[in-house]
Amino acid sequence: MEAMMPSVRLARQMRRKVYRWLLKTRAWKYRTFLWYLRIFKYVSFSPTRGAFLESYYTLMRFIDDIVDGDAPLPAKYKSVEDYIIEKIAFSKSLENPVDEVDYLMLYCFELGKKFNQDFVSETDDILSSLLFDAKRRGKYLIFPEKELMWHFHILDVRGTIKATLKLFNEASAKYELLSPLGIATRIHYDLQDFETDFEAGYINITQEDCNRFGIDLDIIKDPSHPAIKKWFVHQANKGMQLIEEHHKNLKKAHFSLLTRCTLPVVYEWPARKYFKKTLLIT
Repeated sequence: MEAMMPSVRLARQMRRKVYRWLLKTRAWKYRTFLWYLRIFKYVSFSPTRGAFLESYYTLMRFIDDIVDGDAPLPAKYKSVEDYIIEKIAFSKSLENPVDEVDYLMLYCFELGKKFNQDFVSETDDILSSLLFDAKRRGKYLIFPEKELMWHFHILDVRGTIKATLKLFNEASAKYELLSPLGIATRIHYDLQDFETDFEAGYINITQEDCNRFGIDLDIIKDPSHPAIKKWFVHQANKGMQLIEEHHKNLKKAHFSLLTRCTLPVVYEWPARKYFKKTLLIT
């Protein structure tokens, strides 16, 4: 395994490459979050956990950009689906790495071992969610709530939250308590990226909501349409309710000071701010 491990320098080079790309293309969206990643290693007093967070985020951000078309698909692959399927398989076997993504994944898992954590199942959840996106990209498909929640919310939210809990040295059993915050954050991203998602062929409005608000494909193209605005208000109110539920859940379990300080800054406050803004202007 040691012979296959990437150097620390390779991991840092890839982080810098992805960071530069994010700041060049979407600085308004990622500048603050990248700053939080950088300071985590200092406030957590754990350089190893900090290195894992930066590397793991870089890894998943890079793969996500390939799925969304923001980064080019490597030439050897026929489709993005094939690419993600191969990365899922590699995450389970960790054998025969073929590119810098595979080596960085190995590096992340080795860092996890240094603080006695395994991130295989969380990685499978996140990559499975990305596979769902890869399959629906450009097709303008509208899914039932149950299916969209499973593929797009549960897998993504579950994988992300459980990985975060392990990183913060919290019991993964606390996942259910943080699920409302994770779903609220997912709603925040769905609303914030609504237009760019549609341009890429993604529709994150459920069949049930399309029927409830009288939305069809022609209406979805126009975010200024009254029906879309009503849906935005509905989602923003739902997000605010989930945040309130999150606050009640925080009282049910003991979370570390680091966790209690990080969750509001990184997840809750940006989502709450966006929801309030949405409710004011719609």
